[in-house]
Amino acid sequence: KSTAAVLTTAVAGLPSWRDVIEPHPDVAQGRYKNAEFAVNLAQVARVSVDSKDTDYKKIAYEYVDPVEFFNRTYITEGMTGLLVQGLKRVTGKDGEPVIQLKTAFGGGKTHSMLALYHMMKGNLPLAKVPQLQKVLDAAGVTSLPRANVAVLVGTALDPAKPKRPNNFAGNSINTLWGEMAYQLCMSAGDPLLYDYVKEADKKGVSPGSVALTDLFNACGPCLILMDELVAYGKKLYGVEGLPAGTFDNFITFIQEITEAASASKNSIVVASIPESEREIGGDAGQIALEHIEHTFGRMESIWKPVTAGEGFEIVRRRLFLDCKNESARDQVCRAFSQMYDTNPSDFPPESKEMDYQRRMVSCYPIHPEVFDRLYEDWATLESFQRTRGVLRLMAAVIHELWMSNDASPMIMPCSIALDVPNIRDELTRYLPEGWNGIVDKEVDGKNSVPFQKDKGTPRYGKILAARRVTRTIMLGSAPTDRTQKVRGIEKTRIRLGVVQPGENIADFNDALSELSRSLAYLYTNDSGDRYWFDTRATLRKTVEDRISKFSLDDVYYEIEKRLNKIHREPPFSGIHICPRSSLDVPDDQSVRLVLLPPEKTHKTGKTDSDAMNAAREILDNRGTSPRLYRNMIAFVAADQNQMNELISEVRRYLAWDSVKQDTEILNLDTTQIRETDRSIKRCSDTINLSISNEVYCHLLTPYIDRLNDIKEIVWEENRINGSGDSIIKKAAQKMVQNEALITNWAPALLKMALDDLLWKDSNDITIKKLWDYLCTYCYLPRLANVEVLYDAIRKGMPSGEYFALAGTYQDDRYIDLILAKPESVLSNSDLLVKVDVAKEQIERENKPKPPTPAPGGEVDPYGGNNGGNTSVGGDDGDDHGGETPPPTPPAQKKTRFYMSATLDNTRINRDVQNLVDEVISHISAQGGRVKITLDVEAECSEGYTQPTIRAVNENCKTLHVKTFEFED
Repeated sequence: KSTAAVLTTAVAGLPSWRDVIEPHPDVAQGRYKNAEFAVNLAQVARVSVDSKDTDYKKIAYEYVDPVEFFNRTYITEGMTGLLVQGLKRVTGKDGEPVIQLKTAFGGGKTHSMLALYHMMKGNLPLAKVPQLQKVLDAAGVTSLPRANVAVLVGTALDPAKPKRPNNFAGNSINTLWGEMAYQLCMSAGDPLLYDYVKEADKKGVSPGSVALTDLFNACGPCLILMDELVAYGKKLYGVEGLPAGTFDNFITFIQEITEAASASKNSIVVASIPESEREIGGDAGQIALEHIEHTFGRMESIWKPVTAGEGFEIVRRRLFLDCKNESARDQVCRAFSQMYDTNPSDFPPESKEMDYQRRMVSCYPIHPEVFDRLYEDWATLESFQRTRGVLRLMAAVIHELWMSNDASPMIMPCSIALDVPNIRDELTRYLPEGWNGIVDKEVDGKNSVPFQKDKGTPRYGKILAARRVTRTIMLGSAPTDRTQKVRGIEKTRIRLGVVQPGENIADFNDALSELSRSLAYLYTNDSGDRYWFDTRATLRKTVEDRISKFSLDDVYYEIEKRLNKIHREPPFSGIHICPRSSLDVPDDQSVRLVLLPPEKTHKTGKTDSDAMNAAREILDNRGTSPRLYRNMIAFVAADQNQMNELISEVRRYLAWDSVKQDTEILNLDTTQIRETDRSIKRCSDTINLSISNEVYCHLLTPYIDRLNDIKEIVWEENRINGSGDSIIKKAAQKMVQNEALITNWAPALLKMALDDLLWKDSNDITIKKLWDYLCTYCYLPRLANVEVLYDAIRKGMPSGEYFALAGTYQDDRYIDLILAKPESVLSNSDLLVKVDVAKEQIERENKPKPPTPAPGGEVDPYGGNNGGNTSVGGDDGDDHGGETPPPTPPAQKKTRFYMSATLDNTRINRDVQNLVDEVISHISAQGGRVKITLDVEAECSEGYTQPTIRAVNENCKTLHVKTFEFED
């Protein structure tokens, strides 16, 4: 017995169906028997003849009593047509003499013949069955006629055994025509009428159409009901010497009775012929059906079977009493209709039409979707009886809901509690073997996955979201076949089967998504909009078994592989993914971002996390040497909690990927291959989004608070989670936003840093030293690159209020001193000079020099001393011995430069960059031809391996290296 199979609280203030309409007492109390929904025409006819028959107790009262029968029967369109034709025929009008009822198993054939039987027997008070009045009006009669009735049910007759009725002394009935004549003459009250077929019955030979016509006219009006003819014909086929005659005589009789009915005054023959393989059964049945169809086909009349629209009327009338509160019923139906209209994209298009609201009123308290699934999906199963099967199932469902105090506004597909054995068995009896176990584990019950989902998630458990979803999928998908091109039930119909007014649609959508990832037998199509259960497990079970086989090393390798696809983006000059040691992160004057390995996780506020310890090690050291440029590095770490979820998803991805690799070993079919590809993509997308948006979310930036006396590294923590941008871009944006990374530096801020820290005890500082300081000390601003510094200097030069610029300092003065000059060509060797010091030198050097006094007291206006007698520029004076000193020869020009430097092979990039900045750039700026070559000399005492030699030779050729050679 289920303890939580139904909703026990009202929904959106709507009245429960149990307060609006009540089941029939036998349904509410569970006193019904499944056999009661199966009409046995022969038993009803026998009991009505002899009320003392012990079979009376085996038959439901509603089938025996004509008034009760019609009160609990919905007269369908097909039944109406049959009754009208019957009335017209027996009253001498233009009714059809022969009517063939042919439809699928459980289509209402026998029930319709029973309605004709009760109407023609002559013991039905018309006043107590007002619904028959419309039938009489259509037939053009004012009262119910009486006809003599013969009921021939093939399954109730034994062709191998003569029948000797007690009330028919001296006679032995052998054949089908003999049984018919016996029933007609006893109904007419004249046993002598049996003589029309007496000899033919004794010899097992068909009596002929003339004798049958005379019998009908003598007993008329007559109603002959023939059911299960194929079953009777199978008994005769291929068997000789039976009292009932041969199969050929049986087929001849079928032809003769149709001719006799047509020739008679007011007699009618109604025969039911099966359509399904289940009823036909075997070669003998098929041959019998073909002969019977051929015979009846010449004179058949059209009869419509029960439609889906009429099916719910039959069920409602059979299982429920009359509605006791129609206004409450209409209120519920309006609420559902309003919900469908308000959320058109969540439900099928037809649900928001007024016609659908009218259907809900007609079906109440059962939701139309229940009938649509049963009549459209389950009715396709050969073993499912369209009317009887629905009655059996819904009787069990209604009884369970009634006893469980279900408070739902309507009975919906999700109301069918499949954890109740008789309900589950009623559905699975029509399905192949193996479904019971699937229902118990994947659909409903205390041991099922949906039950655990509801139990573990309060918002699911409150409304039984997971179980309601799986019940609806089960009802809408179990009858489908693997050969169908389109399988399963659409998402919109799942919602139609579960959502009630006032409930949150998103809760059911979320439950469906979670179940689709958890259930081993739940399939979905490529577009993810149709779902179905199957007896063959999906690959999820295989995947679940494989998940645990993947180690953390496998998981971390996969995460690193994805991280390595991240590209460097400005303003970072280097991105370092999962360094295994501090040696992997260069120590140079460029800003670098380090993504710590996935196992080095962090938790907000935790100063000794694995990530923080790893970041400290890289910040403090490069290998065994202390790191110099500590202000050029920042870190991003994974979140500890989010990493646990990512690990689970990566394991799932690896499991799916292993299934893909084992396609041939596992013998996957097309559907499973598609499922595998779809699952791999889904897991991969989830992993990528998780890494980028959730997991790598901690930005760790080192700095030193220079106002604090204890000059220790402090770590600034920022979260950079969120969708859209890459990890690198989000880290850069956050650092720029927090001024932890400066891409545009104002000259005033540069001067402030100089005044406060860098030239407090000096009048100048070289740009190179300034940049070294900025790259080294974490209490200084962190610039994106040296160009940011250059740009700040250039922007500060024109005003002359921040600093001056000089080429060098020599002989107590600044060489090439510049102040307030708009354009400046900068070099690392240039000096930034304090403005006051620069102004002082400029003023001192711009003062006019006093003239030099000549010997004798005269001042040489040219600054020389001619002794008063020397002619300026003359040749006739000879103060220095009469000889003019030779001119000083010009200095010899230096036209060639060369250099040779040994580089640190662990820091080649840094050393080359320094040489370019400090030496080669000056040489290049002068112009002329510059030729740079690289000499490499390497030795290995153990000798180079062949793979190394081969790789180096090939790469040298590719890179167009002029000379290269390995020597002994």
